[in-house]
Amino acid sequence: MMRDRDYEYTGLPVHLHRRFRHGFVFVNPASGIKKPADLIGKKVAGGSFIAAANAWLHGLLDEFYGLPQDQVTWIVQGEEDIPFDPAPGMTIERVSKEMDVEEMLLNGEVGALISPGFPRAFLDGDERITRIFDDYVTEERDFYTRTGIFPIMHTTMIKREIVEKHPEIAVNLVNAFERSKNLGYQRMSNPRITPLAWWAEAWEDQIKLLGRDPWEYGMTLANRHNLEIILKYIRQQGLIQRDWTLDALFEDTGAVDPGDSLSWSDTY
Repeated sequence: MMRDRDYEYTGLPVHLHRRFRHGFVFVNPASGIKKPADLIGKKVAGGSFIAAANAWLHGLLDEFYGLPQDQVTWIVQGEEDIPFDPAPGMTIERVSKEMDVEEMLLNGEVGALISPGFPRAFLDGDERITRIFDDYVTEERDFYTRTGIFPIMHTTMIKREIVEKHPEIAVNLVNAFERSKNLGYQRMSNPRITPLAWWAEAWEDQIKLLGRDPWEYGMTLANRHNLEIILKYIRQQGLIQRDWTLDALFEDTGAVDPGDSLSWSDTY
């Protein structure tokens, strides 16, 4: 969105956070809503429209779960960090900051709530809020197997003037982030670090499904696939107006160099 508005930044292929999002769609059990398609014609609330988690969910629920983005009234709270005009056919209603979208779900004023985090009432065990995907972990695993999508939430930017003056900085930063990540892997390979009884089994299970480095940096095939999907979604939603390519949005830093001395694969 910033590049679409000519902000002086460019992207680095360092994606600092990913998260599956099926477990962050909440409904009121009393509403009778059992699946995303049941929300057609209803109101779906969120604190923001353009937050990465919400932008992903708008698109995923449309493409894979039968909830067209233009057949929902999206309720959002307060102003967005970057103003935008929604795509034709999409309906967005903005409520005041004094209103609480979580309370709107509990009171039955909206059909669902999508949130980057866990609503207070959900954490408190309020019976008026539950996930729309009951077994969300199984759903997320099946979804990844079908689509290869592990949503990228956050990426890294750098001022374009810095890269233009010192192009080696972009390459050095990507490699530094990669080595830092591998140091993190090395540390986590020690089972004494976490309080999880079946930590090693969980990591082994993740490796079987997602591979040894699902947090990989660089413009790899998997990362391009994920970024093309979110680029398509934000274009559909009207968050950007131009048809961007990934190569125009991200610096070409070549293959990532993890550094031989920091390989973690042999320690686990």
